Amino acid sequence: MSRKLRINRLGRPRFRPCLWLALLWALAGTALRADLVLTNYTASRPLKVMASGDSITDDSSINGAWRSYLQPLLKNNGYTFTNLGRWLSTTTPTFTLTRHEGMDGAVIAYPGLSPAHGYPASSNYARLSLADALTNVTPDLFLIDLGVNDMGRGRNPYFVATNDMAALLDMIFAKVPAANIIVGKPTSITRASILTPPYSTYGTNMPIFCAALQSLVNARRAQGQNVFVADLFSAVNSPTMMKSDGTHPNTTGLSAMANEWLFRIAAITVQTDRVVTPFVAGGSTWKYSDKGLDLGTNWAQPQYDDSAWAEGPARLGYNLAGITTTVSFGTNSASKYLTTYFRRAFVVPANVLYTNLNLRLNRVDGAIVWLNGREIFRANLPSGPVTFQTQASIATLGDLMHDYFPTNVPIAGLPPGTNVVAVEVHKFPPTQPSLSFDLELFGTGEFAPRLAASLDSNALGLSWPSNFAGFKLETCTGLPAAGPWQTVAGPYPLSNDCFGLSVPRTTGPQQFFRLRKPLP
Repeated sequence: MSRKLRINRLGRPRFRPCLWLALLWALAGTALRADLVLTNYTASRPLKVMASGDSITDDSSINGAWRSYLQPLLKNNGYTFTNLGRWLSTTTPTFTLTRHEGMDGAVIAYPGLSPAHGYPASSNYARLSLADALTNVTPDLFLIDLGVNDMGRGRNPYFVATNDMAALLDMIFAKVPAANIIVGKPTSITRASILTPPYSTYGTNMPIFCAALQSLVNARRAQGQNVFVADLFSAVNSPTMMKSDGTHPNTTGLSAMANEWLFRIAAITVQTDRVVTPFVAGGSTWKYSDKGLDLGTNWAQPQYDDSAWAEGPARLGYNLAGITTTVSFGTNSASKYLTTYFRRAFVVPANVLYTNLNLRLNRVDGAIVWLNGREIFRANLPSGPVTFQTQASIATLGDLMHDYFPTNVPIAGLPPGTNVVAVEVHKFPPTQPSLSFDLELFGTGEFAPRLAASLDSNALGLSWPSNFAGFKLETCTGLPAAGPWQTVAGPYPLSNDCFGLSVPRTTGPQQFFRLRKPLP
């Protein structure tokens, strides 16, 4: 996690042009992303947030629902914001921004099914109610959690995602073209007992809807629209996070939803002291090898030739609701291939020092994740060496087959440019009927400091911005380093918002300097 400056034998500073070209490219690309620039929002101009949904957003189950947990999270993470909407929850000491557009019983499109907030039953659908709400307001950010009632009433999951939700997005962008919209994959209805027949009757439609919703969002993003996904289905991942009706999250589940909203908001926010970069979105296209071959370990290396591999959008697998690309398990259903391999490249900008990777891994059953040929995470597999005949430790069942399990992986930086993430998915046992894989990958870190240099007849002056406190200046005399990097002793005086140090000029061998933030 460093930025290097080379000093030649004559003591003149030389920069690596490719590094600065990469930096210029990364900065130019930033303007094309759909972002919330945190510094644009102040007490006089707060970020305007509109929460829209059904009873899981409304107050019919628990006052304030997930909104009451999100307010302190946003505040503690530096967001100056307000909530918009026609309806008001009851205030509490930590929940004062209570406006919202939750509608108990709401569906996405006509006809509605139950009355709420003065709307008759047939009119309680989001495309109408949200259009009414936007008559005189222009939110900056929409948080939309809809679909539980659509799926629970047996509506077609593909049609609801690709037609009803698409039309809702079109309506919002027609009224608020600059809006950012985060659409939630709704929570599970596998155990939902409300109404007759109960919502659980259509439980398998929910993962199909979630997959179609992800595909819709990816297509809209490719068109340049500011629309994103929050995975509420995976956030509320246990029956213990639901109330007894199996439909409404309890306080634990609502808190988990708020944390998922916060993560997705941070991923589209430009901040001065923190960077969250979405490297690989859910539903992305992956190369895969489904031939039942022993590929050893070389297959995970960045330089491996995967040009002959098949490719397709995730989720990839077979015999499971919500699969987009079907892979092969061989010719014998009683002895399916144990291991299937996946690869995808992603590009890392040069102006960020990444300290952590956040993986959101869907796997049935076990998986190992490799980054540039190095294992960084494994799940549901034994420790030690693994071959293509190694079985996962246990079978993955029920809603867990559709969950994206999050994990945080500390790293010591990522090389700028192309990186490769590779995943091997192992079954348990070979007779198990299903396989599933998808991966979301986010990098978190901070903008890299620019190490500036000035030269006079006696010394080399080095400086870097004051917001990078804690970084150490290090030096060596060759790359690759002939010897270990040595810390240039401080203190580093602060002047004009920069830390700095004067290094005596030398006519000796080349010197290299870098800034490094020590790992915790």
